[in-house]
Amino acid sequence: MKPKRRSTHLGRTFRTSVLAAALTLPTLSAARAETTATTTAAALPALPSPLKPADVVKYASEHRAEIAAASAKTAALAQVPKQVGALPEPMVMASIDHLPISLEGVNLSLMVQQEFPLSGVLGARERSAEADVKGAAAKAQTVKLDVEFQALAAYLMVVEAQRMTTVLDEQVAIAKQMVAVTKARLLSSEAATLDILRAELDSAKMEGERKALDSDLRAAASMLEAALGRPVKGDPPVCDLTFPTGEPPTLPDLVKFALEKRPELSQMRASVSKAQAEVDVMNSMYGPMAFVRLGGATTMMEGPGVMLMVGVNIPLWREKLGAGVAEAKAMGQMASAETTAMSTMIEGEVGSARQGVVAARTRLATVRDKVLPLSKSVLTLTISTYATGHVPFVSVLEAAKAVRDARMEEVIAEVKLAAAWARLGRAVGDMNVGSPATKT
Repeated sequence: MKPKRRSTHLGRTFRTSVLAAALTLPTLSAARAETTATTTAAALPALPSPLKPADVVKYASEHRAEIAAASAKTAALAQVPKQVGALPEPMVMASIDHLPISLEGVNLSLMVQQEFPLSGVLGARERSAEADVKGAAAKAQTVKLDVEFQALAAYLMVVEAQRMTTVLDEQVAIAKQMVAVTKARLLSSEAATLDILRAELDSAKMEGERKALDSDLRAAASMLEAALGRPVKGDPPVCDLTFPTGEPPTLPDLVKFALEKRPELSQMRASVSKAQAEVDVMNSMYGPMAFVRLGGATTMMEGPGVMLMVGVNIPLWREKLGAGVAEAKAMGQMASAETTAMSTMIEGEVGSARQGVVAARTRLATVRDKVLPLSKSVLTLTISTYATGHVPFVSVLEAAKAVRDARMEEVIAEVKLAAAWARLGRAVGDMNVGSPATKT
């Protein structure tokens, strides 16, 4: 159905120039957006060809804005220890101590006041702020890991679509050959018209699926471009998937590595350090805060002189201070308990991810070494038997479908194995250790 043509009649009160402006503004906006996108794309380096998982991890970690934002937050927090560890700002005070009504003479003073804590509160606050910096740095590493994992997942979607394209190209060619063979047999009255229709039906399904797969491939490519921090155009890159082929490392080694590398655990440890520093801050509140005032003064009787004042505050409300210390200690206990719980969860996650790799390897080996060769043998035998007229044509179609399914299962098993390695890399905290980016 043709789209309805939009009416161009705007009424006599509208001038032609108004219509021209209305049409020009969207065009200029689109051109400006296209120019901006082109400039941004030109500023980014080209993707390697062929694109490997290691390239994906490296590119995503260097170009995703989320990582830059997390790093900027860490840099901002790195300035806080200098602020909280400094002495309070001094105060300058000018005072008219006595001004006679007769305005004959005056008592003046000009003083500078500086406060000095008589405890280690400044150092404790500085340690607390430094713990925040460590936590933010660990959070930035968590963001980096998540970004790399997302980029790898998008990359594997492209790989799967590309390999499925190859499989369907093969199957479309086979289906067309089967149609030609069936038509040739019909001419010699050895095949029925129904067999030709079945062959053409199978060929049409394959061709339709193959055309639809092009859109799936461009959709996956768009996700990959977004995951890499590039302008989305939907252009699929040439991919070269490599992944470890051997057994994964032992579980104790993986757990030990994860407990050292996982940034989430480093972040929790930083929260424990912060809680301990906060306990010291609250304990420091028991110590007094001193102040010193020093300056010059002049009086009507004595003339110019020097003025000095020293004082301390009295931490009198001990119950309030004790409650603050108890609160800080409870927060420290909570942080320690959460760290222990996260360590346990990380061990479970690593164990699950490792078994996922083992299971994926088993499935791929089964499909590649047994299912696919057997399905090809069945197809060859079925075709030769059909040629002698001992089996119907539908048996040939079923055998061909079995080969097609086996080839697709092989592609899916390969991608799932690569994804299992990526999950293991995320679980241990280093995508270059368990991911497809590294061979063993």
